[in-house]
Amino acid sequence: MFFSVGYVLLAVVRWLNKRRRKNMYLQAVRQALRNSSIYITKSSKIDLSARSLISSSLLDKDTSFTQKKILKDDRINIATVEPQQVVNLKDWTSYRSQQGVYHSDRSQEDVMLLIEAVRPSDVDSFIKHELEVAPVEKVHFLAHGAAVAWKPGTPFGILMHCTVEEFINLSMAYCDGILTMDEDLEVCSILSVKVEGKSSSALQQTTSSDLHRVASKDGCGDICTSEQGDGNADLWSNESLASNSSIGRTSMLDMDNISQVADDENEELMMESGSGEGLSEDVDLGASSSTGSGSLSQSWKIVRSASVSKPPNVLIYTGKIDSIRKFEKVRTVIEHCLDIDCYVVYHLKHEDLISTPWIENTVLLIIATKKNYSDANEQFLKYFQSGGKILGFGSGFDQTLVGQKQLRSDNWITSFNYKSWTDISLVSGYFAYNYKEVAIDNCHISDLAKDKDGNVVIVKCDQETKKSPGCAVLSQVLFDRNAGDFGVTPDLFNTLKKYNTARFEILEQLLTVLGLECNVRTPPKFTPVVLITKTEKLKEGFMRSIQNRLSSGILKYGTQSMNFTTDITEPVTDTVLPVIIEENDEVMKNFNKKIYCDNLQSKVLGNTLLYVDVVPTTMTLLDGLMFSVPADTGLIVVARQQTSGKGRGGNSWLSPIGCAMFTLHVRIPQDSALGRSVSYLQHITSLAVVHSVCKLPGYEDIDLRLKWPNDIYYGKQMKLGGVIVKSTFMDGMVHALIGCGFNVDNSNPTICINDVIQLCNRQEGGNIKPCSTLQLIARTVSNIESLIDEFQQHGPESFKKQYYDSWIHSDQKVKLQSEDYREVTIKGLDDFGYLLVKDENGKEISVTDDGNSFDMMKNLISMKTR
Repeated sequence: MFFSVGYVLLAVVRWLNKRRRKNMYLQAVRQALRNSSIYITKSSKIDLSARSLISSSLLDKDTSFTQKKILKDDRINIATVEPQQVVNLKDWTSYRSQQGVYHSDRSQEDVMLLIEAVRPSDVDSFIKHELEVAPVEKVHFLAHGAAVAWKPGTPFGILMHCTVEEFINLSMAYCDGILTMDEDLEVCSILSVKVEGKSSSALQQTTSSDLHRVASKDGCGDICTSEQGDGNADLWSNESLASNSSIGRTSMLDMDNISQVADDENEELMMESGSGEGLSEDVDLGASSSTGSGSLSQSWKIVRSASVSKPPNVLIYTGKIDSIRKFEKVRTVIEHCLDIDCYVVYHLKHEDLISTPWIENTVLLIIATKKNYSDANEQFLKYFQSGGKILGFGSGFDQTLVGQKQLRSDNWITSFNYKSWTDISLVSGYFAYNYKEVAIDNCHISDLAKDKDGNVVIVKCDQETKKSPGCAVLSQVLFDRNAGDFGVTPDLFNTLKKYNTARFEILEQLLTVLGLECNVRTPPKFTPVVLITKTEKLKEGFMRSIQNRLSSGILKYGTQSMNFTTDITEPVTDTVLPVIIEENDEVMKNFNKKIYCDNLQSKVLGNTLLYVDVVPTTMTLLDGLMFSVPADTGLIVVARQQTSGKGRGGNSWLSPIGCAMFTLHVRIPQDSALGRSVSYLQHITSLAVVHSVCKLPGYEDIDLRLKWPNDIYYGKQMKLGGVIVKSTFMDGMVHALIGCGFNVDNSNPTICINDVIQLCNRQEGGNIKPCSTLQLIARTVSNIESLIDEFQQHGPESFKKQYYDSWIHSDQKVKLQSEDYREVTIKGLDDFGYLLVKDENGKEISVTDDGNSFDMMKNLISMKTR
């Protein structure tokens, strides 16, 4: 009883203090508002001139102004700015409708506010603070006013209309750290202003009455608008949405200045994206490729018959503010799963919901925003009831179809089961579904997945009607969110990356449930090879060395042939691979010679390069060359993409774009330190990959490690790459082909080096740049040569000291997969490069890497069956 009374008294005291503060602020602000602008900030030093958005938004930029702090309060800085600041709306974009519920009280003074927001500079602190503030305490900025207009840039600007009292409520919430905005934005200042001029609409409104059809020769028609009041005529597609470039360009928050949004919008709507060409028998979009410079004379064709099937348009809706950036992230995930030869992915912006005829032209709608907008939900329900298919990621639309219960107040990691996938940990939304609570008539809800506590986290909604039955898969598991979105701690990052492959596999299954084709892609066509040398002398020596083996320019080896030619139109076949002997921009469009050569510091290795965009595997290309070329050639094959890459034991190695892939020819005298311990070559190569990154200035803390016998790892968590070595002895020389592949810039479906760099930047507050594949290939080859030279001079002991600094096994207790599964301790590498272990009796055992492997999940060395 005593404690209850104490809590009540404490609450009353807090309320009185808050009321006293508010009255004090109100009195000070009302007096100053007559002739001044009021500037609110949490910074100790008020410096209006530092606010880039304000200085670029004021009507008279040359007008000098004065600042004066009018209130002494440690929690808030309130200053007057004279003269009163004026914003001209000509460069601002108006909101289509007021957000939030707001009614101005005309009995009080109204005020216009300019609110600035930025992305948090310290993401860790921002997220930690967001989690610490209870949801009931948070104050959304739209709860105390009506949004009038917005302006892109950094900082992002919003103009709001509110009363003076609401102005104070917003200011107090801001300075108390409980004011929130959409899309992870952080308010940095609030300024009262006056406005002049008129803001622009984000999209010119066009109604069906504005359209008329012009006959064309093939019986289709071009759609165009009748003349508007300004005398302009716009082209409009009634077939499908324009490309994402026409509906919104890049992330509005990342753009410094967009001054003619409304004027440019109409022009962009006339541009053809080209991405819909030949997508359906019944649909001809008349596509002519445009990347931003489309011809205004191009016209778009329409569907020949109203009864044809829907075109293969997949639309992604990501809310209002910062929707373009979010769209790009979701699109990357979706396009990784879908058969991109069958579908075109577009951005459905909020302002297009009513003005654009998207419902009839969409095979799938993806909703990826937790915000609940009534006008949007109305359109989504209309689409669903007309037979549409919906995939939701924690969307605000979910409650329109099915009951929900709130579990948390923010995103968290959930462990769930789906079909054969068990205990999968991914990012989850706030809610679970009550699949027995159906929100609309004629709809059946079934559960697809539950979390470890039995809460339903994925449901399927089927419309029970014979005519155009709709189908929706609603998920609280946020398959669109990557580890990079939440990777603020290593543990969280590691957990999400561990299950990244399962994330894509399950998402593909859900898309299949909705009837879409997933990953049934046409294999990329093989491309010709181009010969690139560091000097012209090297090329001449290379061509002389193989001249006597050529027949009409063709070199045969095994069942394969290379056709050395200058004709880039030579066909690529299963048995003949053209090698273009003159550097050609068309063949080298994806190869930057400068990056490669600037990072290649070797004397021999890598100096003669065969580059190919798409090849089955790089390991076989040098088989017919390595015994013929001079010792100083330094042959290497680099591929942008492999279709049939192989690892140790015949294992497949996924080789997408963004993976560094090469095969390097190395000549080692048999009677040398390394020639007597050839197994060390794979360890040298693995360490060279680690050094290629960690020896860069500023990259020393990137956590790259080595796992026996030949894997490159991020920490002890996930594999980034691997090495395979094939050796042949001839005339006292070891000819080794080193095949290496490691993930550099391909985040999905597992992990890459640039993911780890991004995590390091977040943890350390750094800004080190991502790496490129060619940069790291060249650096790796240079390190291989350097490490080989050092090994030849100083033997294995010098190398092992460096190797142990990066590997993950020192004094690790493991079990040998033998009859008794005896426990041993890993001691290092022996003189031949094999794994050296010691059993409990002190006996040392060398474990070869000939097919043996180390299972980190079981702490077991799996022995190859002899």
